[in-house]
Amino acid sequence: MKDHVALIIKQGNKILFIKRSKFKKNLPNIWAFPTGTVKEGENIEKTTKREAKEELGIEVEIDKTLVTKELPEFGDRLYFQVCTIKSGLPTIQEPQEIDEIQWKSFKNFYATYDNTQIGHGLVYLRNNPQLWHSV
Repeated sequence: MKDHVALIIKQGNKILFIKRSKFKKNLPNIWAFPTGTVKEGENIEKTTKREAKEELGIEVEIDKTLVTKELPEFGDRLYFQVCTIKSGLPTIQEPQEIDEIQWKSFKNFYATYDNTQIGHGLVYLRNNPQLWHSV
């Protein structure tokens, strides 16, 4: 199983959501969290910090792992990392990865987008609101 991180970057009661690039092979134009694959020699924490820097130009502090979700249909394991920004302002650093960023509360996000517009991790959290109410 391949390990991935999903960055739940929070600021007050808002969460940073990204719209995946229309050029992505998997899930183009889908709203998601910033994500990344754990590389050889990395742990979850290092991957989280690297992806925040590469994709958004920010440094983050990891508050906690919210939940770990296995996606056997993809052969993936997803670690939801709740983070706060230590430095920088989130901006799109990799336009081939991200088309748009948006700050919303979970409640507003889920009121705006249905399951056809969001990634698997967000569908999972929508179906398990007790998880994100603690963020």
